[in-house]
Order: sequence, then C-alpha cells, then structure tokens
Amino acid sequence: MQSATKILVLSGTREGVEVIQRLQEKQVDVIASVAVDARTHVTFTAPVHFGGFATQTDFADFLSKNEITHVLDASHPNDTKISVQTQKWCRAVEVKFLNITRSGWHAKAGDRWHTVAREADVVHVITDPSRVFLATGRMRLSEFSNLDHCYLYCRQIDVAPDAFPFSNGEYVLGHPPFSVEDEMALFERLKIDWLVLRNAGGERSMSKLIAARHLGLPVAMIDRPAPVSPSVETVDQALEWLKAC
Repeated sequence: MQSATKILVLSGTREGVEVIQRLQEKQVDVIASVAVDARTHVTFTAPVHFGGFATQTDFADFLSKNEITHVLDASHPNDTKISVQTQKWCRAVEVKFLNITRSGWHAKAGDRWHTVAREADVVHVITDPSRVFLATGRMRLSEFSNLDHCYLYCRQIDVAPDAFPFSNGEYVLGHPPFSVEDEMALFERLKIDWLVLRNAGGERSMSKLIAARHLGLPVAMIDRPAPVSPSVETVDQALEWLKAC
C-alpha cells in the first residue's frame, strides 16, 4: 500500500463497515459511500458520501476531487449492477478496484430450500395461498406484486414512511439482532408458511434460516449472481490485496 493511498469504500454490508474501521486503525485515508436509507442505521467513523453516484462523470469527478487511488466495493452481494457499473467506471479512470463479496449460504440437512434466480420467480414455487415472510427489505417489495394470492409480511427497523404497497400485506417492526428463538416465535405468531430471502451469506441473518429449519418451513432462496472480478470474500483478504498494490 502506497503512502498516498486514499480509498473509497462502497459500504452496503457489515464487511464495508469493518474494512473502514480497520483501514482507519492503520491510519489510511478512507471515505464511505452509502445509500441514503443507511443514514439512520449505521454509524461511520470516516467521512461519508450519501446517495451514490448518478453518472460516470459524477463518479470520476468525485474520485479526482478526493484523490481516490483505490475503490473497495462492499455493496450487497445480490446487487451486482452496482458492482459491474463501479468496475467499469474505475477502469475508465484507471483507479484500482476490488469487490468484497462474502461467501453465500448452503443448504444443510433439514433445510427445505427452493432456489430461484430472481424475485419475480418466487411465484413459481409459492403457488398456493400462503402467509409469507419477505426478508428482502422494503425497497424490493414491488418485485413481489405477483404474490397477490398470499399475505405478505416485511420487517422494518423503523416505521415505514409509506403504507404497505399491497392490500394483502403489512409491515412488522423489529430491532436486530434476532436470535433463533426470536425468529421461531415470530414465525409461529404470524403463522408463516414460507420464508423468502436473498442468499446474502453471513452469520447475522442465519437465525432466520435456522428457525425455518427447526419449524420445517420451506424457504424460497433467491440466488446470487457470480461476483464481479477481481473479488475476495473477506476483509482480511481485501487488506492483503491493498498491501500488495
């Protein structure tokens, strides 16, 4: 890592927060770039750019103005559109790029997973009227409009600014972390028939999957695309990559 190194971290995951903290411990200049909806839920110890970048010109101008030498993409593993775009834009201005994508989950004995490629395909596995827990976030609810034969639940940390987008559903408030026992109790209270989530990997959301396994609930697992290259799975590997630059 060169002495003049300055890093932009696209931080949509816990790995993003961790790599920022560890870079600052090493006295490396770093800026975090996060979505606007992360503003109230994540505390960053580095300067923060909220809202992403609308165009390649905006991105290039930001890198130039802030003298960025490296970009670490720690955005959500399922949202590869951001990664593909960032990789392309970094290449155009000759700024080094690395994607940090943690490994995905794998089904274990007792799991009843039904893997689909995208949200719109969930309707092909949840064919009967069901009570469905959507663990995919409020911003993706529109992609489940075809589940009009089901009743939908979506958990939020805070009260949503708008009403639930469909008449056949509602928000559920809850503050993480959630234990396996918490999730089992919630699924039983709501009489959940199906769990839907994206294969984001990591330990934090495993409690939902373990709860579903214990209760014998089927899971519609939205598969993740292949990570954008170059890519590593851990913060340690990302720091080693930076050291070699």
